[in-house]
Amino acid sequence: MLYSTISFLFLSTLPVIVSSLQCYSCKQVIKVNYTVTSDRVPSFSDCQVVNSTQCSFSVTWNLNNSTSTIVVDGRGALSTNDAAEDMITAMVFMDIGPDKETPLLAHEFFYACTSSDKCNDETGLKRVLRSLVIEDRFRQELSSLIKIVSPFDAKSAACFDFNNFTGYCPPKDLNICQRCQISVDELLSPSQGVCATCPQYSINTNMVTHSTTIMLNSRTQLSDHVQLNCQLRGCNSIENVNQIYKTSKITFNFNEFFKNSS
Repeated sequence: MLYSTISFLFLSTLPVIVSSLQCYSCKQVIKVNYTVTSDRVPSFSDCQVVNSTQCSFSVTWNLNNSTSTIVVDGRGALSTNDAAEDMITAMVFMDIGPDKETPLLAHEFFYACTSSDKCNDETGLKRVLRSLVIEDRFRQELSSLIKIVSPFDAKSAACFDFNNFTGYCPPKDLNICQRCQISVDELLSPSQGVCATCPQYSINTNMVTHSTTIMLNSRTQLSDHVQLNCQLRGCNSIENVNQIYKTSKITFNFNEFFKNSS
């Protein structure tokens, strides 16, 4: 559940691409029983070089068992927009395990590039790993927020109900919803878009996440996103969103990333 959820969120942020370039593409997901760092990156020797319109890789760190998963891809989609920019989306994600008690914690980032041939090679991965820092205290301070309540009574849960989203915010449905939900987005400005509801449909798990999207060429932060799915009474509050911000930090060192690059 953890990997598929965050992978879907990352893929939804893909930039548009036009140019043709060479990319590394690995048919198999690379899984290693250690924490991948800039000093310890597995070989891409079993991968092939393909012609594509976008190169990418993603890394997922499972903090429960100290393993890492790497997906290296060379597939892209044609677009009429020639303003594509290299980007990174990084995320802290925590949900509940199959035993309905153990919090499962992961860090992940997705990197997409069109700036040069083979920009998703091992060297590119090391550059990102040297520059990106993801920190959190979710397990220590927020595990109680995503406690499972069964049976869940939407009416007595008193979910916070508010919407100033510019996009779609699902309406509440107290007859069928299974958890409170709040999403907060900051796009290109300090203003916040808030969607707090008890939706008819949601990801079938209690979870908390904080993600950031960074545009590399322009050295800017494009967006910041926090989401909480929870079942405790009144849990989808702005106060709890602020706790998510306080207990997680995603930073990127542009100077380190572009150091010694042509």
